[in-house]
Amino acid sequence: AKRGSPSGAGAGQSPQALATRLSNDSNTLAGLVTRMQTLLAQREDELKSTRSLYQHASRELDQSRQRLASASVNAAEVERLRQDLADTRSLLTQAENLAAQLRQQLAGAPDGNVMAKLRTDLDEALLQRDNYQKQVAEMQTQMKNMVGSDQVGSLTRELAASNDKANSLEIENNKLRYDIQKLRAELDRTRLFVEKVDDLPAAAKALYVELSKLESATPAELATEYERISQELRAAVIDRINFQTGSSRIDLDKVEEIRRAVQSSGDDSFFLVVGYASKSGDLATNRQLSADRATTIASVANFRKKSGQGVQAVFLSATDRFSPTDLATNQVCEIWEIRK
Repeated sequence: AKRGSPSGAGAGQSPQALATRLSNDSNTLAGLVTRMQTLLAQREDELKSTRSLYQHASRELDQSRQRLASASVNAAEVERLRQDLADTRSLLTQAENLAAQLRQQLAGAPDGNVMAKLRTDLDEALLQRDNYQKQVAEMQTQMKNMVGSDQVGSLTRELAASNDKANSLEIENNKLRYDIQKLRAELDRTRLFVEKVDDLPAAAKALYVELSKLESATPAELATEYERISQELRAAVIDRINFQTGSSRIDLDKVEEIRRAVQSSGDDSFFLVVGYASKSGDLATNRQLSADRATTIASVANFRKKSGQGVQAVFLSATDRFSPTDLATNQVCEIWEIRK
């Protein structure tokens, strides 16, 4: 694709010197993209580690909350268990005292009937003592395994801190992704964006010409014409990306959407990214912004495409064909797949 030099760029330089400078600039930009991708990979590893810690803390907190819920641990329940434990310990002491008294009485009893009665009472007292000992042990274990609200609070704070760190890393990593997206688009612009329609491949040029005839079409007429184009030119829109006013950035979910659309297309398909602008504001500014948007999409598609696929971007027009009332709807780029 051909692209005119910016006004004043290369003034006073020989063609060889200008070519050398542009090559150096391109290499510098490519190196910067590579370094930023390496940094992003490192930050992704850090984010993965933080997310793992967050998930571990989250599981611990869930388990603690489940134990807290199953044991009905609250101030009243803890107090009740403590009181039950104290009462049971008191009964255990009484049972032990009774058993000791019965042993003394048994040792000094001369009559066989009295001894038999005392032995029966002693057996019952010992059984009661054993039961109380078992209850004490069970309550001690239950209280030992309880999770107090202070422990849950500590885990909650740990979880919040881990989540905050992960969110912060994700925000920073997303910023890096957008920076890389912008730099890669700048690096790809001379290869992917076409200034003159005659520089497009024949099939893409034919599509461009057909689309340029549809400026006055209504949305319903557009649908009919797009179906005709699909039949005659084997071309169809596989994705449509709208943009915020003044922005050429593609949201990360849209990047994934473009990747899926490209990967699911034909192995030798050609993609033409067609940029439009709304009719509000300055035409030259809108044209430049639309070109940036189309180039960014083409750069994303080019990075994700299959080896046999091709892609280029072009600006078509300022338009209201998609909506005469909602101007933002016309701030859009279409990705057309041309099938061979």
